[in-house]
Amino acid sequence: MDGFLEKMVKRRIHFFLWGWGIVLLIIIFSMIAVSLFPDIAINLIGLFVLLIIGFHVVVWFKVKN
Repeated sequence: MDGFLEKMVKRRIHFFLWGWGIVLLIIIFSMIAVSLFPDIAINLIGLFVLLIIGFHVVVWFKVKN
C-alpha cells in the first residue's frame, strides 16, 4: 500500500510541475522581460515559449524511447 501511495504522490507532483509549473514560469519570465526589456519583450516571450515547447518535445522523445 505504501508503494502505491508513494507512486501516486510522485505522479501528481510530476503532472503539477509539468502543467502549472510551466505556466507560472512563463508568467514570471514575462513579467521580468516586460520590466527589463520593454521594447523586445514580446519577442523574448515568444522565443521563451518556443524554447519550452522544444524542450518538451526533446524530453518527450527521450522518455518515450
